[in-house]
Amino acid sequence: MVAIYLASRLVDGLFIWLLAGSQVSGRPPGYHVAVPTTGQAGYRDIVTNWDAQWYWDIVLHGYPHTAVDAAGEPVQSSLAFFPLFPKIAKLLGDATGLPFDIVGPTLSLCLGAAAFLVVFHLLADVAGTARAVLGLCVLTCFVSAPILQTAYTESLALLLLGLALLLLHRRQYLWAILPVAALGLTRNIALALVPVIVLHGLVRLRQARQSTGATPVPVGRLALLLTATLLSTLEWPAMAGLITGERNAYFVTMKAWPGYTSSVLRPPWVDLVLSAPVVWQLLAATLVVLVLALLFRPNLRSWGPELWGWAASYPAYIFATTGVTLSFLRYLLLAFPFVLVLAGPATTQRQQRVRIAAVALACLVGLAAQWWWIGNALVIKPRNGGYAYP
Repeated sequence: MVAIYLASRLVDGLFIWLLAGSQVSGRPPGYHVAVPTTGQAGYRDIVTNWDAQWYWDIVLHGYPHTAVDAAGEPVQSSLAFFPLFPKIAKLLGDATGLPFDIVGPTLSLCLGAAAFLVVFHLLADVAGTARAVLGLCVLTCFVSAPILQTAYTESLALLLLGLALLLLHRRQYLWAILPVAALGLTRNIALALVPVIVLHGLVRLRQARQSTGATPVPVGRLALLLTATLLSTLEWPAMAGLITGERNAYFVTMKAWPGYTSSVLRPPWVDLVLSAPVVWQLLAATLVVLVLALLFRPNLRSWGPELWGWAASYPAYIFATTGVTLSFLRYLLLAFPFVLVLAGPATTQRQQRVRIAAVALACLVGLAAQWWWIGNALVIKPRNGGYAYP
């Protein structure tokens, strides 16, 4: 799996190198610069664009001591970015003497390789080795997979998420607390794990009632994991409050970012759909119905409560909490269980050939889409200014 992962990263590295020359010299309004680019942009400049500049700022200067400006209004600040990735990058930079534009992307690349190994074991436990390999081929060719070699947090988040789900699947509840706690310092997605843990517990309790020989359910350990997951969602907001002395500093600075919503009952996606023509509203409703129908197919329910629960919970969570930006495509990278839809079960030779053809086609389309994504989401051009938010 590591060889497949590295091969795809080499392809994306070539794409980034070829497209680097199209980056504009100026920066769009509101673009944060920690270390300015000098001369023609190269590979290292592209993989430290956008959010990576905020992480670079954290490595160099730490976090600010306020989330507001002199007039008391919310401002965009590094408080919106979680601390674990830049902290690890700083420790490695201090130990090696290398700058962030080398350490950050390399760290992400290595974490991504570890994440693929963990996700492979999780998928193999659920669907078998062959489907796991094919599924990860699809994942590494996903449109936003190039983010795994940039100085972003997706690689670390994928690793920690994969570990949490794998340990939950193997019923190692106390060990699962460790990646969950680390995830709370990496990205604001730990809350989406809560329904997964609850579903896992309900399935185990039902199994215990239906079978007299079933292993007793350790309710106390499950409750401890659930509590730790809930608390992990408050880790960084609480730390940001301590750093600034402003109790709601994290939420205040988030108000300054486009796409912020104060209520999950009124996410930006809803406003977008309601303001669109009727035909687009019908298409959106159809898409929701299709996804729900897909989730309740027997093949997907056979994934078990961990993968199925995450496949249902995480997309709903990001739709409810994120803005309408190209960043949504990189958020979808963490919805990795859906790769098993293309790498479906196959019992006959014909089904196996069809499955391989479907995966190969998906990989080719994905690689082509990655060229577009790099050119329009990573490389800075006048038309994509300001698209990327935390």
